[in-house]
Amino acid sequence: CEWNNSLPENEGLGVATCFGQERGLTTWIACVAHVQVDLESKEVIVKKIWQSIDCGTVVHPDGAMAQAEGATLWGLSLALHEGASFVDGEVKELNLDTYKPLRMEDVPDLDLKFVKSTEMPTGLGEPPLIPVAPAIGNAIFSVTGKRVRDLPIKL
Repeated sequence: CEWNNSLPENEGLGVATCFGQERGLTTWIACVAHVQVDLESKEVIVKKIWQSIDCGTVVHPDGAMAQAEGATLWGLSLALHEGASFVDGEVKELNLDTYKPLRMEDVPDLDLKFVKSTEMPTGLGEPPLIPVAPAIGNAIFSVTGKRVRDLPIKL
């Protein structure tokens, strides 16, 4: 992609959009993820996530931002870290000591913005989670040419 040409080698951008349906009102989200992929170790590092969120009128800006940040980081954790494996139809992990969610050291730069709106407030709890994994997957595709379709993403 042309906008990926200015990035360092093994880095790419991915875009995803979505809407979340809450109480009959729609929240719209556009997400861009900037990733770095180590082709030898297969490690994916998310460097930055941008989101534009249209959730109608933002009633409490600090609370809304906290919700958006939490959902974005949960989406990142689900995309790259969280997951259970199954052996013979049963969950392999029998204890939470092996369950590794996102750690503070893996939190990327976040740039989250709300679209100014005069519409009714809509849901904001989980919609910002939805496009994170697809945006990361599209960024990985821009670097490797390979589509990933399972979470957590493993190369």
